[in-house]
Amino acid sequence: MRMIETPGGDTLMLSNLEHKVYECAMHEEVCKDDLSPRDAYIAQQLVSRGAFQKRIVEKKTYYSKVKGSL
Repeated sequence: MRMIETPGGDTLMLSNLEHKVYECAMHEEVCKDDLSPRDAYIAQQLVSRGAFQKRIVEKKTYYSKVKGSL
C-alpha cells in the first residue's frame, strides 16, 4: 500500500496496482487506448476517488493526475 496526497489535502491509500497506474500518468496524460483493460479500469477508479481527472477529446479518453490550484 502507498499513500498519496490529493490537492485538497486529503490522503488516499493506493494498492500497488493503483500506484503503478498513478505513476504512469504522473507527468503526462495517458490515453485509455494505451492502457490494458485492467489498467483502464483502475484509472477510472482513481477518477472516482479524486486522484485522476478524465478528459475526452475527439472520442478518445485521456487520464491525468489531478493538479492543485497553486
